[in-house]
Amino acid sequence: MKVDGTGEKEGKTENAMIVAAILSRQHHDTDDDDKVPTLNVAADPDTSDDDNDGDDLSLDDEAPGHVIIIIATRTSLMIQNQVEIPIHPIVALHPPTYVNKILLGGHDGLVLVNIRSGKTIHRFKSLPLDERITTLEQSPAIDTVAVGCTSGNVHLLNLRHDKRLFGFKHPSAITSLSFRTDSSALQHDIAPLAVGRKDGTVSIWDLSPPSGEESMGRTLLCEMINLHPGGISCLRYLPQEPVLVSTGKSSNSILMHIFDAPDHSGRLLRSRKGHISPPKCIRYLFPANNGLTSHHDGTDAAACQILSGGSKDRTLRVFSSARSVLDKEYSQGQGLNKKSKKLGLDSVADLLLPPVVAMASSQARSRDWGDLVTIHESHSFCYVWSSKRGAQSGPVLRQSHWNVSTMKSPPPKSTHATSVAMSSCGNYAIVGTRGGIIFKYNVQSGLSRGQYPPKEQIESLTKGKAPGDIGRTVKALEKKFKVSNRKSDQDKEEREAVMEHERERKRQAKLKKASHQHAAVTGLAVDAVNKTLISVGEDAKLILWNFLTHAPHKRSPYILPSPATMLSHIRDSDLAAISLKDFSVVLFDCSALQIVRRFGGGHHNHSGPISDVAFAPDGRTLYTASLDRTIRVWDVPTNHCVDWMAFHTAPTSLTVSPTGEFLATTHVDSIGISMWSDKSFYRTVFVDGANAPLEPFEMDDPIPMAEILEGTTPQILEINEEVKNEDDDDNNNEPPQPKEKGMVTLSGLPPAHWKNLFHLELVKERNKPAEAPKKPPTAPFFLQYRSGENILGAPPPEEDIGVSKEEDNDKWASAWSDDETDSKFEVPDQKRAALSSKEVISSQPASKKRKVTHHRSHLAALLLKDDFQAVTNHVATLGPSSIDVSLSTLCNGMHDLEQGLPLLTKAAQWLLEASKTRERYEAVNSYLHRFIFLHGNVIAGIEESFKSSDMEDEGLLTFADERKILLGVVEELRKVQV
Repeated sequence: MKVDGTGEKEGKTENAMIVAAILSRQHHDTDDDDKVPTLNVAADPDTSDDDNDGDDLSLDDEAPGHVIIIIATRTSLMIQNQVEIPIHPIVALHPPTYVNKILLGGHDGLVLVNIRSGKTIHRFKSLPLDERITTLEQSPAIDTVAVGCTSGNVHLLNLRHDKRLFGFKHPSAITSLSFRTDSSALQHDIAPLAVGRKDGTVSIWDLSPPSGEESMGRTLLCEMINLHPGGISCLRYLPQEPVLVSTGKSSNSILMHIFDAPDHSGRLLRSRKGHISPPKCIRYLFPANNGLTSHHDGTDAAACQILSGGSKDRTLRVFSSARSVLDKEYSQGQGLNKKSKKLGLDSVADLLLPPVVAMASSQARSRDWGDLVTIHESHSFCYVWSSKRGAQSGPVLRQSHWNVSTMKSPPPKSTHATSVAMSSCGNYAIVGTRGGIIFKYNVQSGLSRGQYPPKEQIESLTKGKAPGDIGRTVKALEKKFKVSNRKSDQDKEEREAVMEHERERKRQAKLKKASHQHAAVTGLAVDAVNKTLISVGEDAKLILWNFLTHAPHKRSPYILPSPATMLSHIRDSDLAAISLKDFSVVLFDCSALQIVRRFGGGHHNHSGPISDVAFAPDGRTLYTASLDRTIRVWDVPTNHCVDWMAFHTAPTSLTVSPTGEFLATTHVDSIGISMWSDKSFYRTVFVDGANAPLEPFEMDDPIPMAEILEGTTPQILEINEEVKNEDDDDNNNEPPQPKEKGMVTLSGLPPAHWKNLFHLELVKERNKPAEAPKKPPTAPFFLQYRSGENILGAPPPEEDIGVSKEEDNDKWASAWSDDETDSKFEVPDQKRAALSSKEVISSQPASKKRKVTHHRSHLAALLLKDDFQAVTNHVATLGPSSIDVSLSTLCNGMHDLEQGLPLLTKAAQWLLEASKTRERYEAVNSYLHRFIFLHGNVIAGIEESFKSSDMEDEGLLTFADERKILLGVVEELRKVQV
């Protein structure tokens, strides 16, 4: 196989790298015709080895392993050779000083192969035949390697003499080895070897023999037990450093330990950790619609922090999308590792809280106490966390009669928390339960502050006495004998009793109706002023509660079309998005107490349960994730689906950044958090529903560039090309046309294109250097520079004649000036005069005034063609500084009126035409402002210039006509603007 690129010389291989691909043959037969041409290289007589042990190493076509030699350059790949080996290879190593040779280990032993000649040189016999080799590592000593096996044995092997030096025994398989090479180890007379095992433990051995006796065993310096649960993937000592870097197979972590203790034990220096199983709940730390932000647009440090929980590892983590060094795990208590060892537990996870189900945060009182509340799977208690400390902080939120000890009966299952919300003031946490009761807690003290509905109302619902009860009859008789027996009093008491009973019956019926009785509360939210609590449940009820009195609203409950599964509330507009079990989402106006939107239905309805719902910070966009592997983006004002994304795995949770620029998602069978950018921030997106998506767009999983396979490259290139073509189409589109004549349309250009035109002088003043750069006083020592001569000793060129030192310094300083008129180099006027002095004197009389030619921009050429639409399109492609240069060069002052006045007239006519069409309104007005700023003095001084002009009569007539036309156009511009 050969893959050629461009830029490599014909017939030459530059910067080549030899890559050996190790293949292990499967038991079933494979197709020999793999359509890969092989370039066989004849064996070089000089590379043949004389140390062959004479064994019969003849290989047949069914060899268990192969080595493919690939020549890789910067522009091509080529298979050079194929080598058959007599073992099933697992690992490979290239020993130093062993030219063209690699060491292969596997199920059947260890062999040394020459990749150039294609021969198996030697098969090592010093190792046991039943050893299955899993790892190889080169030692600092030449010809010595460490061999790790599945049996737990580590062998130190001398390759040249095929001799086993010594070994170690471990209780589990060896997965990685690494030698330490720093000078501090030599100073302490130790030679450490790190051994990684399958059980996650790392053992540090000293290879130097104790007391100089080689017969004695080596010393175990320390052991780091269960460092990576699930096994060690790789160990590496940093070169010349006492630092060990380790990674785990399933721990999703990378740890860095430093060995600087007197007992040669290691301590944790740095770490990067993630979830070991897919998270199911993510939220930005302080969402823009539920808390305060340090800046008006939410662009502070907290805007980059994502809380992640719900994983089976039972951890709560925070990830920063700006700097990974800020990633950390929230602490659940001190001394958990020591406590787990004392109790004999397998891991610390047995002492952690159950997986997080939901979380709520408030930034209002984050400096005083905890600002995060979480609820957990099949758990009644709620826990308060501090984002400032990064740990559990504050009391546990629970009812006073609930047992805390695990030795006593736990709270009933009906009290398991299912939803949580925090008040906008940060003082209260509201917790919904599986039984329909809603508890209210004080975050600072952890005390209960009542429930919804109130407890006495619940008791009246469950323990109320019906008419005819014996207790009720006894009380009536006692009351009757204490008062008069007049007939009128008896009738009045009976009527009052009947009326009171009727009122009590109606009140109980209303309270029973306005409560989530025996139905789980699936969503909670508190409004911005702590006046109303919104709750939804599996009983398809939406209830509004008075936050202070805990009484339901008089118009509650509102019956939803289907049982609710989730609620997302935005406080600015007091709108609540509620996902239903029929796979649709409704938008409820908490002020008008009615459903104002229903998202989904027909072609745009989700085909699976909705897993999460989130609002954008401005409340105009709604995101819905479903287990049908799609995410839909809805425009709230128009009720249209503006985007439809499909993924390889179903999204389980999503959250929107406080700035609205990014969308973070988690997916099934994915331990990472995916970040997506909102293209409406840098491209024009139409939300009128005219181009609604008819099918989902397949999104690629975010993967590192190094993991892009050759087979996926064409697909990625095709997608990138499609996006590029789509961007080109957007750039080539004309500005939006008005729906009715006379309506104003905007340009859709970036704000910096036209806003900076109003402040160019300020920008120039700010960017102006404090001191002009000076010419170097002396040339470098290796340049033989002489004043007035070039390096070859020739006289200076004629163009330097007549240019003084001061003028040369001015030219040097002008290179750093902000007053640029053209990107190309232009010869100074003084130099041009010196160059053409002879021609001017010879061609013109001394009394004749020399004509000055001014530079004009491309804008001037377009204006002379009278194609004003082309002028507008051209200016839209320029930057603020280019627009300033193009407008300023139309007329260079009062001395340039002969050529500049017609261009000013054309420019005024162009601005008048653009103002009348009312298209690109903000951009055209910025152009007009800059035009008047640059040429206002010239236009105002035309009258005086006309009177004092010394032109001929024909020139005066033309000048007068142009002046009248320009002043007339300026007057029309003034009327159009008014």
